Amino acid sequence: MIPADHVLLLGLIQFGIGLIGLLLRRAGMIVVVSAGVMFNGILLAFCATTAASGSTSQAEGVVVLVIIVSVALSGTAVLYAFHRFRKTVAVDDHDRMKH
Repeated sequence: MIPADHVLLLGLIQFGIGLIGLLLRRAGMIVVVSAGVMFNGILLAFCATTAASGSTSQAEGVVVLVIIVSVALSGTAVLYAFHRFRKTVAVDDHDRMKH
């Protein structure tokens, strides 16, 4: 079995890669994908801590999964709305929320 420390380190590395992608890129889809990588790192760390604590309940994992997936989908919906109304997905072009 893989030690929980190694899984936590992998989750931290995933979160760091997503954060770097989020801060360095300006294309809308890259920002959404980077946020998804960050969310996956958080989920991996959460699963590792749950498994290390010996909890047999899966309810809290499902709740966190639903919250993270809904946040990712809402980010994708906002990006789609920007593309539909402004015809671009560059993040710099959407610094003000006015027409």
